[in-house]
Amino acid sequence: MKKYNPLLGALIATLLALSVLPVRLSEGQGNNPFNLIGSEIVIWVMCMSIWMATYQVYYRFQMARWQKMVISFLICAALSNLFYWGSNPFFEDYPLRPMRELPFWIAALRLSIRGLLVGLMMVPIIFLIENERQRQREELAREKERVKDAERQKQLLEKLVSERTQELERTLTVLGKSQDELDHQVYLLSRVVASIAHDVNAPLRYIISGAEQVGKHITNRQFEEAADYNEQMKKSLSSMAAFMQNLLEFAKEQIHSGSLHMENVDLAALISEKAGLFEQILYSGGNALEISLYDDLNVFSNTNLLGVMLHNLLDNATKNTESGKIEVLTKVVGDQLHLIIQNTVSKPHWDLGMPQEGPQSAQQWDISKTDGTGLGLLLVRDISSLLNVRFLIEATADMVAARIIFNEFSSSGNITKRTTADASITEDASN
Repeated sequence: MKKYNPLLGALIATLLALSVLPVRLSEGQGNNPFNLIGSEIVIWVMCMSIWMATYQVYYRFQMARWQKMVISFLICAALSNLFYWGSNPFFEDYPLRPMRELPFWIAALRLSIRGLLVGLMMVPIIFLIENERQRQREELAREKERVKDAERQKQLLEKLVSERTQELERTLTVLGKSQDELDHQVYLLSRVVASIAHDVNAPLRYIISGAEQVGKHITNRQFEEAADYNEQMKKSLSSMAAFMQNLLEFAKEQIHSGSLHMENVDLAALISEKAGLFEQILYSGGNALEISLYDDLNVFSNTNLLGVMLHNLLDNATKNTESGKIEVLTKVVGDQLHLIIQNTVSKPHWDLGMPQEGPQSAQQWDISKTDGTGLGLLLVRDISSLLNVRFLIEATADMVAARIIFNEFSSSGNITKRTTADASITEDASN
């Protein structure tokens, strides 16, 4: 049963018991203090019992409220009779005219009316109090339900926010990857454009010089010499066109695929192709080219980018060598392949922070950790990072060597040497 508020019940019972005391005293009942005090206690216990019984009816009976009130009033009448007849041998509530002197039914009726009067003062109070408590409990239950609903809504909202956040993070990750791929494409394409601008410079200078020589020979009516120069320029232009076509194909491949295409590259064929671009320049500079490579030599790389590296290194060696020798050779060191392009030094061409008079002993620079100033070396450095190869520059007082180190390669193990004849590349080397 719910809490029936005994303190309030005791207070009301006390007030009711004391409210009849002045009347009883005026009737002369104070002459018998023992009976007066005992009967007052009986009245107080009766009121308290009515209070508790009404609470029992209110909470234990599952019926309408008016039905509960009717039952409560009947119990009040019954308790009034019960307490009077139960205490009558000891205490008398009506000493001036005792109830026992009246007929039983009249006495029972008067006692029932007394109980009903007490009930009229206590039962409505109990029902009003408990109705208000019930209303407050229902309001509290509704508030708790609203709090639970709000908590459920909060959890649903948090779940939705979490899902949207994860979806946004995935979208941002995809966008980040797309941005990285786009930046990578732009980076590669910018290098291709820079390479085109840089790598065609030397062949163009030779063609311009050759055009001047053709003009002079025609003026001097040396038609045979002019035809030779014209044929050489035609070869140079064809080589340049092939080189630029390769770069353009690589650029288109990057635009469509957005990633490097790695494959097994025939290194000897690629070196011969790039060396052919400088055939006439080597001839005009009085230089010799020697190529010593392993047979069936293949490296795992990107053909176009590796070709750009070789083109720039051969271009640097050619521009800085006069009446000298350029060597292209391979060495296997441990489980790595070293491709070396070296040339004799005809003039200072340091751009790695080396002294202009040249080093007194052999020195080596890791280009990936050096801020070079030449466009060609910058291109080679950036491309070596893309291809995951190591690129070094070694220098002595009379020799400069560029070294590319590959981690993945295959060959037959035999070395074939191809050497230029009369300062020109043999047919075997260029094919």
